[in-house]
Amino acid sequence: MKKKIDWRLPVIVLLALLLILEVADMYRLTHGGGGQPLPILMYHHFADESKSGTVVTPASFREQMSALREAGYEAVNVSQVIGFVREGTPLPEKPVLITMDDGYGSNLTIAAPILEETGMRATVFVIGINEGEEYYVHSGEPMWQHRFAFEEAAPWVEKGIIDVQSHTFDMHQLESYGYSGRDGVRRIPGESDSEYRSALLADAEAFRRRREGRVATELLALAYPFGYYDLEADEVMKEAGYQLTVTIDERINWLHAGDEGCLRMMGRFNVTDCDSGEELVDRLNQYFSTPVLSKNH
Repeated sequence: MKKKIDWRLPVIVLLALLLILEVADMYRLTHGGGGQPLPILMYHHFADESKSGTVVTPASFREQMSALREAGYEAVNVSQVIGFVREGTPLPEKPVLITMDDGYGSNLTIAAPILEETGMRATVFVIGINEGEEYYVHSGEPMWQHRFAFEEAAPWVEKGIIDVQSHTFDMHQLESYGYSGRDGVRRIPGESDSEYRSALLADAEAFRRRREGRVATELLALAYPFGYYDLEADEVMKEAGYQLTVTIDERINWLHAGDEGCLRMMGRFNVTDCDSGEELVDRLNQYFSTPVLSKNH
């Protein structure tokens, strides 16, 4: 009589292995697997009154920046982040990348002086087609809020207070606007692979040409409009020369020296006028509560 095989044991072992892998993956996501935590903050416009989640008052911004500085945070730029990943160049103990989207004049007139006062710095992602314009190119309507020209930002760039990077040239569009037919960098229905790739590369080249020779820093980074992105678009943007890309996904980033994949489609925390400096610090401190292993460990 043949001995009956108990099939339950291998199934139990398999389930146990899957559980261990899931726990390990969750730990990697929450603790970075020994990586360097990098919170990225997202702002837009600054004004004396805040009536939306994308407008922050000078008083709130100053409190937030002061609180970060007092808590030991040091603002870094895109070049420093890339240098850590590519070359192992050390970052501050508690780095933070501060970003601002769209290219509003208030980034220079309100935010930049506060950044300088508090010893911080920020990266502004500019919509290329709106740069320095008084009217929207497609509709002809007056621009909502002043958009600075690169020459206006140049003195702040030279000081190291502001850097200017890309929010695409003309893909800060929605299909519903009736101009581009696409949502952000998403593919238009029926668009071939070659047509889609050409459209993304052409937009990247248009931004590069518009910026070239007008600010001192290198063009290295892209913020995806409306947070629309996917792996296909990101591969093309990498080909276009963008070494770092960011989304609006609310999550921490974990940097690993030698792993350039951690520079792609990075998460950002939206900061509003309602966030006190203490709340912002508490939000970030949770990621720095455990020791960070160096690249040599």
